[in-house]
Amino acid sequence: MNYILQYMVFAIAGYFLGSILFARLWGNVLKKGDITKDTPDGNPGTFNAFAKGGFWCGTLTVLCDVSKGLVPVFLCLHLVDVNYHNEILMGIVMLSPIIGHMLPIFYKFKGGKGIAVTFGTLAGYLLDFRPVLLLAITFIVFSVILVIKPDYYKTMVTFVLAALVSPFVGYRLAVVITYVGAAIIVCIKLLLSSEEKKEFSLSVFKWKIIGGKEAPS
Repeated sequence: MNYILQYMVFAIAGYFLGSILFARLWGNVLKKGDITKDTPDGNPGTFNAFAKGGFWCGTLTVLCDVSKGLVPVFLCLHLVDVNYHNEILMGIVMLSPIIGHMLPIFYKFKGGKGIAVTFGTLAGYLLDFRPVLLLAITFIVFSVILVIKPDYYKTMVTFVLAALVSPFVGYRLAVVITYVGAAIIVCIKLLLSSEEKKEFSLSVFKWKIIGGKEAPS
């Protein structure tokens, strides 16, 4: 099989796998109903799966969302002939589950924010944890140290900063493409979303720098 076709097969498979919104699926299987109902952002993701569906719904959702990013990337890396490795095509494969999650064909292109699946996609490089560590560290910094609220802004800042930093930390081109592509898609999706835009808040630990007296939840 032509190596370009091999990459395209994994990219298409990744998109369709990404289009399975496991938060909705497990919510129905476990008879928890629509886990996006009566939530501030209506996001079919891990946070609402835990908040509305409980421990098992949330746990199964995060495991499946991470896996749907990890599996196509891992298989592509190991099944496509290394003599024909192409960083740009690999970047497309890595982006495909993220795009599928955010714009799922099975749900009229109304998906989630893509955080867990992005972690999974980056974790597909199982022998190189630097890509996923960059995203994890950035999230931790803006969640614990330089605390940004609400999550609407934290998500955008995290993805954009990680994308800006990724070319300077020795990552391969496919990883940089994934970071930049994911950041662009996340920002466009959030800016066009109907989610209520609460006041931006920035704190250093518990000391408020920007925002009102009470940080938005």
